[in-house]
Amino acid sequence: MINDKKAQHSTGFAWIYSLVSLFGLGILYIVFSQVFKGHLVPTIKGMVNGTLGGMTSIPAATQVEIVTGIDKYMSFFDIMPFILVLVIIIYMVVAAVRRERSEI
Repeated sequence: MINDKKAQHSTGFAWIYSLVSLFGLGILYIVFSQVFKGHLVPTIKGMVNGTLGGMTSIPAATQVEIVTGIDKYMSFFDIMPFILVLVIIIYMVVAAVRRERSEI
């Protein structure tokens, strides 16, 4: 006989899946944070300001715009882990509540 119920995972599975996802995202954030803050951002800012290769042909107003844009994106990058953790925790709570309602 065919079971028509949708495949539902247990609350424990959802929580383990979420915790493993948090761990993986944390490792990725650590790696990419080091690459961006340690290598990429200083290199780009140095190339724009002309401190790495001597003279630059980029106008001063454009240099300020580029550096401001980099700082804006890096500040979002610093906030992003908190947003992802909040979303995953909300998923964990919703999965637990949904499972509890289906058992009633």
